[in-house]
Amino acid sequence: MRRAFLLQAMVAVVILVLVGCNSRAVDDSAITAKVKSKLAADTQTSAIKISVETKDGVVTLSGTVPTTTEKDEAVKIAKNTEGVKRVLNEITVNPDSLGATNLREKAGEAAKDVGESVSDAAILTKLKAKLVADGITGTDVDVNSGEVVLKGQVDDPKKKVKAEELAKNTAGVKDVKNQLTVKRSS
Repeated sequence: MRRAFLLQAMVAVVILVLVGCNSRAVDDSAITAKVKSKLAADTQTSAIKISVETKDGVVTLSGTVPTTTEKDEAVKIAKNTEGVKRVLNEITVNPDSLGATNLREKAGEAAKDVGESVSDAAILTKLKAKLVADGITGTDVDVNSGEVVLKGQVDDPKKKVKAEELAKNTAGVKDVKNQLTVKRSS
């Protein structure tokens, strides 16, 4: 009897330890996702150029950006994210690199007479990050020549309207077709 109790107690301790480890990994993943989403939604940072890793609540930022302004903004965003205990800043500054703070300038150099344009992939990345940061899930986003089509299901009518608003306010978007449907409550 006593042996069975000890065995049960040991199993319970092992489960608690494993769940605790798993929980920390999930928390770290959630923190990384929050920081990446905030970086993508911010017009002063390039989420694609900045790598984010989280271990035990400590966020490490790395990558190369064109200005100290962009580097400082990324650190500020990470520090102001829920769950972040500390930020290690390993971002380097290279004025010749492409980033959010000089995208127009670099695009102008590359395109000269064509004018400013944002690629469909960049629109898709920014918009998806904005949707996630706003808690809007269940969407499928298509972008073709700057025209966005929103599909899928959202939880309520407010999220449908918000998704369209976010799409319309994303740089490079020319038109938005909102085909989202609202889930029926059971």
